[in-house]
Formats: sequence, C-alpha cells, structure tokens
Amino acid sequence: MKPLIWLVSLAAVGLALTIGLAGPGVRFGWWEYPTGLSILREAALPTLIAAVVSFGGFVLALFKARGLAPIALIAAVFAGLAASAPVRMNQLVAANPVIHDITTDFTDPPQIVAGALYERANPPEYNADEETPRSDLPLAAAQRQAFPDIVPMTMRMSVEEAASQSRRIISSMGMKVLKDEATEDGWRIEATDTTLWFGFVDDFVVRIRAESDGARIDLRSKSRVGKSDLGENARRIRKFIKKMEAASA
Repeated sequence: MKPLIWLVSLAAVGLALTIGLAGPGVRFGWWEYPTGLSILREAALPTLIAAVVSFGGFVLALFKARGLAPIALIAAVFAGLAASAPVRMNQLVAANPVIHDITTDFTDPPQIVAGALYERANPPEYNADEETPRSDLPLAAAQRQAFPDIVPMTMRMSVEEAASQSRRIISSMGMKVLKDEATEDGWRIEATDTTLWFGFVDDFVVRIRAESDGARIDLRSKSRVGKSDLGENARRIRKFIKKMEAASA
C-alpha cells in the first residue's frame, strides 16, 4: 500500500513540474514556444487524473498509512493547481478573439519603431483588414466587437504632463522603456512588457498629441509572437487607462 501511495504522489508531482516548466523552458531557450504550449496541452489531462488519484491516495492513507497522508495531499493539491493552468488558458482562448494587436486608433495607430529592431514573429506594422482566425471579421472590427471600451483618451493636461504621468504608469506596471522622445506634434513613449511565466515580450506604445482642450493619448499593445494573446494586450491597455484616469481625477 505504501509503495503505491508513494508512486502516485511522485507521479502527480512529476506531472505538475512538467507543466510548471513549460513556460520557463521557453523563457530560457530550452525549447520554442510552440513546444511549451504543446507540453501544456499534452500534460493537462494526465496531471488532472494524477491529482484525483493522488487525492484518493490521501483518503486511503488516512486509514492505512497516516504518515503518508500529508505527502499525498500535497501532491494532489500541487497537481490540481498545475492542471488548472492549461484549463484557464483554454478558457481565455475561447473567451477572446484570436488577435494579438490592440490599439485605440485604427486608422493611424501608434507605430512600433524601436521594437521593430528586435527578433519577432509578428511584424510591427498594423493591418486593420487582416483576417482573424475563428471569425469573419477583420482585425479592427474584431477588436471593436470584443473590446468596445478601448478608445482614445483626452486628458485636461499638457503634453508634457501627460508624458510624465505615462512614464510613472509604465514604471508602475513593470515595463521597460525602449524610447522616450518628443515628436513634431507631441510625445511618444515605446516600452516592452514581458510575461512572467513564458517570458513573452509585448510591445507597448503611448502616443500623446496636443489638442485644444488638453492632450489626446493613444495606445497600442502588440505581441511579438503568437496568434492569440489570450486578451493580455487588451488587459494591459485597460490597466494603463484606469491608472491614467485615476491619476488625473
């Protein structure tokens, strides 16, 4: 009985570690991101089964081998948490359009300049008419449908004040500034945000232009790799907007 509980617990922990390492493997260059995603898909169900079986081992251990009960329970929880990650990713895939380029200005989106110099699978250019998978809508229309609240901001402040506040927000969000410069009609800040688990790098651009009643702020966030961003670029822009509105209130 004890060897069986040990075996089930070790299998659950091993599978959980496999899922946990899928992201760092991409981040540290051990394999490409499609391989990391494939690991998640392939290991999800076995890990979930291992979590259930390990929990059964915990119940059994309460009656037959109390000393192993904590080990079996920890293994079950560990595997359950690990299995929930790909499940959550599948939910995000289903809940979001298959796009990876979000902007507040479809006709004249902020340009990715500094980020264009880095290795990337997705080109820096914006194509509003690009077809989106799982949808008959082009990119801009798909974004309008999914994220109608993502629109330009008009703030009652000068361009310089808006730029200064944008820098503080970018810093608070843990992003890295690539370029921060004055332009002919305002200001432009280009930064990157790196996801924690897989280490995916996304470009983030803030464009500020003077208007009669203050400053117009347009944003753009784009993933360098991948067809779907699971809604991450929209969340990033929404977070920036919320912080900017709070700062100017």
